[in-house]
Amino acid sequence: MVHVSRDTPYMKLLSSFLQKKYRLAVDSWGADDKSVKHVYDPIIALIKENVPKEEDQKLYPYPVWTVEERVARISRCMLISEFMALEWAEHFRGMDESQLDVLAQSFKFERCLKREGLNQILRDHATQNVET
Repeated sequence: MVHVSRDTPYMKLLSSFLQKKYRLAVDSWGADDKSVKHVYDPIIALIKENVPKEEDQKLYPYPVWTVEERVARISRCMLISEFMALEWAEHFRGMDESQLDVLAQSFKFERCLKREGLNQILRDHATQNVET
């Protein structure tokens, strides 16, 4: 498993925007909602108070999406991030194909950094005998 290095042209160009995305917790994977939790907790409470039957709160794809996860996905990851799309695109305005290519090369496998801890866990797990 790998990730894009912060030293690449893409990550340098988008640094402040990516920090904003992180602070707003708009990515569905690896989001830390501590700075926006106070905004979404009242929405969760509103739903739970007005849909008191627990079985009515179990919408597909429950149990993957609980009420909390559904609010996060729909309000943060879809709604807020949708409004941020044009701001993201503005970073590329006026760039020619060669400049865009330089940014795209940031994602080349050989430029990525290995997630050593995760990779070791996966290697260790792969060697375990799994009983079925």
